[in-house]
Amino acid sequence: MAKSGTNEEDASAPVTAETKAPKSPNAIPVYRVGVPFLGSTHQFRKNPFKFHLDGYDRYGPIYRTWIEGKNWIVLSGLEANDLVWRNTDMWSYREANAAFAEQLGPGHVTQLDGDPHKKRRQQLKPGFKMEAVMRYLPQMNHAAAELLPAMCEQPINITDAFAELILMTTARTTFRCELSPEMVKTMSHWEHDFIYGTSLRWRRHFYYRRPIYRRMKQQVFAELERILDERLQSKEEPDDNLTAIIKASREAGQPVSRWELINTIYLILLAGIHNTSNLIHWCLLYLCSDLAWTEELRDELTQWDTANFKGMNQFPRLKATIQEVQRLRPGAIIHRLTAARDFEFGGYSVPRGAEIIHVNTLVHFLESVYEEPFKFNPRRYLNGHTYPPKTNGFFGGGTHICLGMNLAMVHTPIILANVIRDYEYRFVSDPTMQVRIGLGQNQIRNQIPAVFTRTRA
Repeated sequence: MAKSGTNEEDASAPVTAETKAPKSPNAIPVYRVGVPFLGSTHQFRKNPFKFHLDGYDRYGPIYRTWIEGKNWIVLSGLEANDLVWRNTDMWSYREANAAFAEQLGPGHVTQLDGDPHKKRRQQLKPGFKMEAVMRYLPQMNHAAAELLPAMCEQPINITDAFAELILMTTARTTFRCELSPEMVKTMSHWEHDFIYGTSLRWRRHFYYRRPIYRRMKQQVFAELERILDERLQSKEEPDDNLTAIIKASREAGQPVSRWELINTIYLILLAGIHNTSNLIHWCLLYLCSDLAWTEELRDELTQWDTANFKGMNQFPRLKATIQEVQRLRPGAIIHRLTAARDFEFGGYSVPRGAEIIHVNTLVHFLESVYEEPFKFNPRRYLNGHTYPPKTNGFFGGGTHICLGMNLAMVHTPIILANVIRDYEYRFVSDPTMQVRIGLGQNQIRNQIPAVFTRTRA
């Protein structure tokens, strides 16, 4: 039996007056598991991918469920990805991403809608487009190679250590500034806590009021203010991506306000560093499970040379490793949305104001798309094999696709290539593949320290 609203339905089937009228929102099927009120939340946290796959298999691309004390309409599958990413005017990001406005200001790009969002993205483009990032590739590689030895011969928390490494690399390349080791740790810690808080819904207000969080935030933004003031007082503009943004805005007759400059520094320097470091951590965990593939990858990386870098197709195994881990362990499992207007999907009406869970990564685990979807098999990407773009929800899609995507796509292979080529690593105890699940987050649980040993001078 075909699922309603999917491509499995016979496109030639006759359309009747009865099938034209969408059903009421109250008719959207309800997916309940476990104990009432608590059961769905427990099952979701235990295995979110299986939870939503079961819902999709039972009801198709739209159903209702109760998670964390709230009734949600769930949209999932290829059709949902197409709907959400092609119709960004259908959603109120201001409401769904209110935490970003509360903590970073009402003009923060993540929670803007319509023309203000378009204008801010256009303003930021000179600093985030791929060519703006790639021009620093050799310097990034040099910085990573120079900073990595400090992590050797001592147990480290990989996610935290690599987030700090990314921050220090950025401070030498795409946004040039001087940061003390203490400030690097404070910035990384605050950014981690800030992003975690965005998943807590109403509980975030208590989380953000913690004295340690408020103190770290004050220190971080005082430092950003200091950095900006030093720049404004300097007679020379550093050749980096903040300068590129300022110059482009100036040439367009659209001067950048002080708040926009501070916010832009945050975006270049800090935004997304833990998503990238978490991805690198997962790569290292999965590589431990396939030593034959790891050796093939290490052999390939003997040719790693950013001075003559032409693209990731030069390193198909490195590219395949990252793609496969992005598929298996996306940083954001779901995206929360708020309907900005009435719409129809899958034969049902969805009213304005409805709160939506978009399972943007469900397609990662559909057997109709990926053979043995829960298996780590980077070889599936070799020999020119590709998958449709909307089967990858790692960075989201549409006009609200992740702003820092290009930075992540450069930082990840640089750090991973240097680590695999020049280091061996072991975990202090058996690494866990469990994750701590919130509404949208996929963080490694019970961080297992690792020890790195340099093998190549």
